[in-house]
Amino acid sequence: MGSRNAETVKTFLRLLEERNIDDWMELWADEGAQYYPFGTEMFPRHLVGKAAIYDRWKGMPSMFDSLSFPIRETWEAGDTVLARFDSACVLAGGRRYRNTYLGIFKFDDAGLLREYWEYFDPIVAGVEFGIAAVAYAPRQT
Repeated sequence: MGSRNAETVKTFLRLLEERNIDDWMELWADEGAQYYPFGTEMFPRHLVGKAAIYDRWKGMPSMFDSLSFPIRETWEAGDTVLARFDSACVLAGGRRYRNTYLGIFKFDDAGLLREYWEYFDPIVAGVEFGIAAVAYAPRQT
């Protein structure tokens, strides 16, 4: 990664790892929007504006003992960066949380985040955060 936008993606994930939500919010445009396409009932599908995004994320640091989001690869076209990354986190209380992500980051002319699309495995998230239960159907032979 080398462009301004790609470096901002690295900073975005680093600030989350540091649980520094105040500085993380400075990466967002005032009219920024976040999307959870697979959020179902667990997460809001669409957040608009810095206030809504902050309200959603402000409690995140207290939910974790540690956060790690290693980037696997990135792609860039125009004002958009796609990043494939993982989570290797420890929830408050010691349980591990691991998931895989594809983030779509769209930037304005000033290099601020105007859209963030977060794709992840909602089954893993729901079960690990205790907000969903999954029962698998018996396998057919």
